[in-house]
Amino acid sequence: MGLHSAQPAAGNRLAVLCERGWNRSKRILSNPPLVLSIALLVISIYLVIVPLISVLISSVTLHSRDTLRVFGKKVGEFTTYYLKRVFASDISDVLFYEPLMNTLIVSFLMSVLAICIGTILAWFVVRTDLPFKRFISNMAVVPFILPSWTLSLAWLTIFKNRTIGGTTGILEYFGVQLPDWISYGPLPIIITMALHYYPFTFMLVGSAFKGFDTRLEEAAFVLGGNQRTILRRVVLPMVSPAIASSFILTISRGIGSFSTPVFLGNPINYRVLSTRLFASLQAGSPGDAYVISLVMILLAATFIFISNRIIGKRKSFVTISGQAPRAKLISLGKWRFVASAGILLFLFAVIVVPLFVLAADTFMRVPGVYSPSNFTLHYWIGKSTPGILDGRPGILRDPDTWKAFLNSVKLGLSTSVLSAIFGILIGYTVVNLRGTWLSSALDQISFLPYLIPSIAFGAIYLSLFAQQRGPIPSLYGTFMLIILATTAKNFPFAAKSGISAMIQLGHEIEEAGIIAGASWLTRMRRLVLPLQRSGLLNALVLPFISAMRELSMVVILITPGTQLLTTLTFRYSDYGFYHMSNAVVLLLVIVIVVMTYIMQRITGSELSEGLGGN
Repeated sequence: MGLHSAQPAAGNRLAVLCERGWNRSKRILSNPPLVLSIALLVISIYLVIVPLISVLISSVTLHSRDTLRVFGKKVGEFTTYYLKRVFASDISDVLFYEPLMNTLIVSFLMSVLAICIGTILAWFVVRTDLPFKRFISNMAVVPFILPSWTLSLAWLTIFKNRTIGGTTGILEYFGVQLPDWISYGPLPIIITMALHYYPFTFMLVGSAFKGFDTRLEEAAFVLGGNQRTILRRVVLPMVSPAIASSFILTISRGIGSFSTPVFLGNPINYRVLSTRLFASLQAGSPGDAYVISLVMILLAATFIFISNRIIGKRKSFVTISGQAPRAKLISLGKWRFVASAGILLFLFAVIVVPLFVLAADTFMRVPGVYSPSNFTLHYWIGKSTPGILDGRPGILRDPDTWKAFLNSVKLGLSTSVLSAIFGILIGYTVVNLRGTWLSSALDQISFLPYLIPSIAFGAIYLSLFAQQRGPIPSLYGTFMLIILATTAKNFPFAAKSGISAMIQLGHEIEEAGIIAGASWLTRMRRLVLPLQRSGLLNALVLPFISAMRELSMVVILITPGTQLLTTLTFRYSDYGFYHMSNAVVLLLVIVIVVMTYIMQRITGSELSEGLGGN
């Protein structure tokens, strides 16, 4: 009797559980933001978390090339061979420790120099009565818009010597003998990288200066402090969180920088981690490369963690008030126009001179001979001529240039569209599900690619897609792999842009659509997206520019059939065809500047927005 009564009870419990599961599923399916968040979470995990796991596994499993070196192991089996080879072998110094030390030295000193330049510029623009602020504010961030290796190629054109053979630079042509430490190595790497990355500090510290409560300065002045003491004891400590943030941001970027070290370091075998990683892949040692990429990720993540700890401890020190009076500008007196002229001269040297030098070099028939009689248009529109650059025609006649141009535009458009869609959708779900674990997980995972240096990110995608995994085929050598990697690398910027845009959109608008009986797709198409047009345009154009100038990540994913303008520049420089590489860089700069201008015209924003240029 008891057995018969237990069976119906168990059946009832099963029915109740099934009914609850069905009701829960219906609730989930009837909640579009929840369904969308689950789908986005799955995509994010596959494009961000799975590649990290893949590169970790690849660093401790044997690759086919090394089966003869590791006795008793088969391809795919666990091994510590690569860890020992990188960290504790006879070649560890060359393979890892020297590049690591070079990376830390270059990144640290470059960051210090970038901090000094950016902070000084920000102080002049925001806190003084400097003339021409709007123009200076706009121009001060241009070096970061340009490809990072523009200054490197310009440096080579000016300071190159005959150490590595070939042509001379402009200074040596006019009789100025230059030592190697000026032409190549850490000094030019530090200078050119600092001039590229100082806009981080300029924007962050400039915003901090603008929001500073000047009543603190007034109180210090009443207590007898002079300008120098107030600057040292009051102003700088108050903006130190912004300085710390920009320092960590800059040094993290420096760790993963590839283009500048490869152009200015490789000629004298000065290696950093990024160039060592690339050399390992080129030499057919992916295991070593994956171990080095993990170290680079840990370094960048460590600096970000330190930054968060520093800023977290300083939160209680912030006393900036929303009702603070507008900062009283410091008068430069008779030095106003002298200071302005000095800053404009600096910007001219950093922006105009490099571009002019690169352009001039493309019009010299015989490399290294800078005279009017040597003028030529061959490197732009010349036909194939035996004896000149292995018979290559000018870039505008070269089919490789136009293939690379079309590939770059295709990559930029694909990346921008996918990033914009991802950013708006993830912003929509994160804002609508605020306070839930799904919202937090999406926000955190979408930020992870920022922690990964670009070349390491490329190595991660190479590890994941080099072979077929389940239903996903091998994508190595395909353009789709480059699109996926570039889009995933832009996730942090796309997500933050989408979240910022959606936070400004009240729930009342969508609720009105629900009351009117509009479906979710109709609400998105007729209400949400039209109201977020400006944010959508920003999300489209910024990834386009980023993809167009990307080199560090794609250089290890590229094949002859998927060349981009950036990798074409690298290839020409590697061959010693600096005239051709300079011409391609100028073509790329024109495209990037035009797109930036279009973005500003469409969105109505300015690069000086938020700083002294207003």
